[in-house]
Amino acid sequence: MRLKEVATAKFSFDELRTKGFVYVDKTDLLARLASDDDAAYFISRPRRFGKSLMLSTLKCLFEGRRNLFRGLKIEKSGWNWKKKFPVILLDMQEYRAETVDGLRDNLFSCAEKIAAQFGLDVKAEASAGMYLNSVLRAFAAKLGKFVVLVDEYDVPLQGFLGKGDEIAKARTLMHDFYVQFKSRSADIRFLMITGVSKFTKVSLFSGLNTPSDLTMNYGDYAGLLGYTHEEFVRYFGEHVRALASKRGWTEDETREKIYGWYDSYRFSPYSETRVLNPVSVGQLFKTGNFESYWAATAMSTLVYERMLAAEKTPFELDGIAATPLELDVCDAEALPYKALLYQTGYLTIKSASTDKNLRTRLVLGIPNREVRTALEEGWIGDMMHLDVPNTESLVASGRRQLASGNVADLVNETLYTLFAQIPAQWKISYEADAKRHFLLFAEMLGAKPRPEVVTARGYADAIIETTKAVYVFEFKYNRSAADAIRHIRDKGYADAYRVGKCPVTLVGINFSSRTRNVQEPKIENFRVTLARHVRISDKKALSTKSPKRRKTK
Repeated sequence: MRLKEVATAKFSFDELRTKGFVYVDKTDLLARLASDDDAAYFISRPRRFGKSLMLSTLKCLFEGRRNLFRGLKIEKSGWNWKKKFPVILLDMQEYRAETVDGLRDNLFSCAEKIAAQFGLDVKAEASAGMYLNSVLRAFAAKLGKFVVLVDEYDVPLQGFLGKGDEIAKARTLMHDFYVQFKSRSADIRFLMITGVSKFTKVSLFSGLNTPSDLTMNYGDYAGLLGYTHEEFVRYFGEHVRALASKRGWTEDETREKIYGWYDSYRFSPYSETRVLNPVSVGQLFKTGNFESYWAATAMSTLVYERMLAAEKTPFELDGIAATPLELDVCDAEALPYKALLYQTGYLTIKSASTDKNLRTRLVLGIPNREVRTALEEGWIGDMMHLDVPNTESLVASGRRQLASGNVADLVNETLYTLFAQIPAQWKISYEADAKRHFLLFAEMLGAKPRPEVVTARGYADAIIETTKAVYVFEFKYNRSAADAIRHIRDKGYADAYRVGKCPVTLVGINFSSRTRNVQEPKIENFRVTLARHVRISDKKALSTKSPKRRKTK
């Protein structure tokens, strides 16, 4: 049986329905939104999560193209198909610019395009905002109430981030343009605005009747974009079975691997709903390969720059505490790394709770393996400026060393080479800075290091467990590897593994600020260490044992 194709680059509802692509039906939710008269909505989601398809669907809905909705959930909603409205759909990606003058020209072109599309004879005004107002007035006079759908409202401003005064001028232009929807609000039947982030939501929309923000909605709209688990099972069962057959896995194994790679985006603190990335799922079924599809199109150097400023590496992005207010920030110039990474999809809500004062507390983390892989590879290539193929070869060598238990070469060769390539301008002024990069490199090797492991007498810097061995790491800064080993013994960091099945190895590493690199490690077998450092009380106990009886003749 031929499987329905999953769209990965087509965002037209018309095309998906007429050409037989898989369509995940959310029309019941859209009908509920669209049923409110004179409603205005805003929703922020990362790129490639279905915002454009949602707006295309709404456009067809308001235009009354009932034939496209046959067999979908909306047929049970009581939607009035006889009442139709003209729709203005603005894809703001078409109007991105790098200069203020360029943005001004693009906004004029946007208003001019609306006039041309609907045959409106409108004289150009002094500003793009005034011109749009004249176009909207003529539109309502000719066609009556209309619908406005704005896709990726923030894209025209992205080229101005970090450009000082220019972003303020660009924001003013965009505000004066968008505020025209406020002045014509009596003529607008429905308004929906989407964006990747909330960089400038407050300042751009301050003149509008505040749109209802669906971004962290606690109701059903938490699953409005992306694929919920229920939808994934319902619409992609045959695709999962086909992939399982191709890979020689069971269906359950295949589904769990897909969830591990592309699932677990949670956008609402008030809903447990988690969704899969739709574009990545489509690419997976198209190619049969597990790769970082979405991140390849969505990565931004701004993400890395904010991480670097916050002294965070990709390894340190799990378990971050936050509040909803911290994530709902709209200041482009000073957007904190938590809000930026959450809004752009590199962090998601892992858990939410309410304290005794009824305040919501969140824990953030990297959503899945796709994002984690992309962050680590991007950090190596874009921030550390390492040659990715050479680094991959080095990492492969490190993995072999770890698997064979060759810790000395792992530290002296692989880690030494990786540390040697850290850019000179990066701060490594303390033990914590050195440990931060060790953990990142260990993660790259697939070692899954556990940092700051709690023990009875302190915190072990890092513990790595493989199927064959346990390694307890301790770092020192401008001291000695011997001091590190002594610290592990004195604090008993390896004691919990004393009776385990796997051999335990203690690894002491010193980082030199002069060479900005690790020095030769000191490595000891834990059981040998125990034998060398028997406590005095143990020696006394041994000496009081009863002597063996002599054999009598």
